[in-house]
Amino acid sequence: MKKYFSLLLIVTLIPQLALAASVGTTKTITKPTAVQQNITVPEEEAVIRAYENTLPSVVSIIISEEVANLVGGVSKQDTGGGTGFFVSTDGYIITNKHVVANDNVDYTVMTSDGKEYTASVLARDPLFDVAIVKVEGSGFKPAKLGDSDKIRIGQTALAIGNVLAEFRNTLTRGIISGIGRTITASGGGITETLEGTIQTDASINPGNSGGPLINLRGEVVGINTAINRSGEALGFAIPINRAKQALQIFRKTGKLTRAFLGVRYVMLNRTVARAYNLPYNQGAYVLIKTSEGEPGVLPDGPADKSGIKLGDIILDINGEKPTIQNSLSNIISRYQANQEIKLKILRNGTEIYLNAILGERSLN
Repeated sequence: MKKYFSLLLIVTLIPQLALAASVGTTKTITKPTAVQQNITVPEEEAVIRAYENTLPSVVSIIISEEVANLVGGVSKQDTGGGTGFFVSTDGYIITNKHVVANDNVDYTVMTSDGKEYTASVLARDPLFDVAIVKVEGSGFKPAKLGDSDKIRIGQTALAIGNVLAEFRNTLTRGIISGIGRTITASGGGITETLEGTIQTDASINPGNSGGPLINLRGEVVGINTAINRSGEALGFAIPINRAKQALQIFRKTGKLTRAFLGVRYVMLNRTVARAYNLPYNQGAYVLIKTSEGEPGVLPDGPADKSGIKLGDIILDINGEKPTIQNSLSNIISRYQANQEIKLKILRNGTEIYLNAILGERSLN
């Protein structure tokens, strides 16, 4: 049974009193008058404008399925929901993959003005928790997409979404509080590691997943995706540039593919290097074996064919160094399948160079 909670806020208004005094034998008593002033500071106006301009692009995604009812039968009921946003006038929508992960349910899209459309899931990208959804129609207002590579810590961030699958068109405000975060998120039976996420203290609640994280110009810079319940106002979003790339690939080829190298790895910093007893604390460490017992190099994959070995540390890809903020998968995602890349590897204390031809992985 769903539970609903409401908070009653009681506000006491205290009017200002204007006192006037005169000098002389005659006194004039002026009756206090209430003066109402609508003061809007520039940033506040920018927040309102960004929200109002973006809201027509935001949709609620409602999940429905056949479930047991109270009279011993089954009936279709709404069992969950998330958020998304239009990226084209002809009905393409971006959301999180985990919002539309189930094939055996029905998805309904509700626009900000209450109109409903049956939705189809076209593609899912589990690498970056992005999905492409489509509704039939035209004249939809696409959101303005920004450049997530240009965001800066401290800038204002606004999250719009369908909170708790009940409170649509909700706005929360905060700042970008971190970039390049690696997190392991779980929910609904799904656990996934996401690299390069945006950290924000704008409140992200259940149901916000898949909604836009925007700046004061009303540009979408991220896709709200996860919260850390053990922290205080600690939310995470997928950089919008990853969704832009996925949409471009899909619209060009009719399917969603990614280039891949074929390694299982961890990004190194001082703490991780100590945990693995490594003398080097930068780069991508190719695991000897994962916690599930899988090898760090996929047999017959591009890395295997190029000569990458278990325990290698990848220091450089075509002159670009993989870091915690710019992970190996993030770098590889910017290349196409069948492209050749040059790798600098640290193996047993010696730097070597290898060439690899990237493979293709279909994500549909």
